[in-house]
Amino acid sequence: MTRVARLLLTPVKSLRLAEVGAVAIGPHGVEGDRAFFLLGADGSSVRGPRRLPLCRMTADWADGVLTVRLPDGTAVAGEPAAGAPVRARWDMDLEVDAELVEGPWADALSEACGEPIRLARVAGERGGWSGFPVSVIGGPSIDALGLGPVDPRRFRMLVETAGGAPFQEDGWVGRDVRIGDAVVRVEEACVRCAVTTVDPETGERDVDALRAMVAAKGAADLGVYASVVEPGTVRVGDPVGPV
Repeated sequence: MTRVARLLLTPVKSLRLAEVGAVAIGPHGVEGDRAFFLLGADGSSVRGPRRLPLCRMTADWADGVLTVRLPDGTAVAGEPAAGAPVRARWDMDLEVDAELVEGPWADALSEACGEPIRLARVAGERGGWSGFPVSVIGGPSIDALGLGPVDPRRFRMLVETAGGAPFQEDGWVGRDVRIGDAVVRVEEACVRCAVTTVDPETGERDVDALRAMVAAKGAADLGVYASVVEPGTVRVGDPVGPV
């Protein structure tokens, strides 16, 4: 039986993912997951492959306070305040309406990354996720790439499953799938980028995951994106499968 193996979140897109035991999936995904993102001087969102220090930073957002911990252990915290509206270039060749976030983070992040970086937030109810609010990847699919033991956080998923066949989630595209108490509709495969070649703990390139995907399944994609059909709570150990 296929079950939830782990659940991974971060309030700031591209920073290190944190593992949690349960999440509440709402109509627009998990509240607070990737609520914020980093905006580069060129007007595009800053992702891990561009700035390796990002994977060594963590973030917490609780009781209205956002705390970012830098690689040297320094904590930068404050209450995010709405700033000027911006139009940001986004993942998957999208553009989104966003707003800058006023506070102490921009200076600290810019110094850590060696270039001007601002904290921003996507306008409206859309979170800072790529494509769709829920992403699912099977542990057997990762194993089938033949990369050996690798940290699965490089795939930046919300839900990792255990059990079942390699790449079985590809067969869920166009179908409703129950994950714990929630039901999602699997929309499309997750097209992957160079972040999958980088160890999420060290920030160093360690495997050619993209080439491995092409060799194993004929395309540089792994896992699936999904929209929310029925909100609900998902816990580690919950069953996963088509409705």
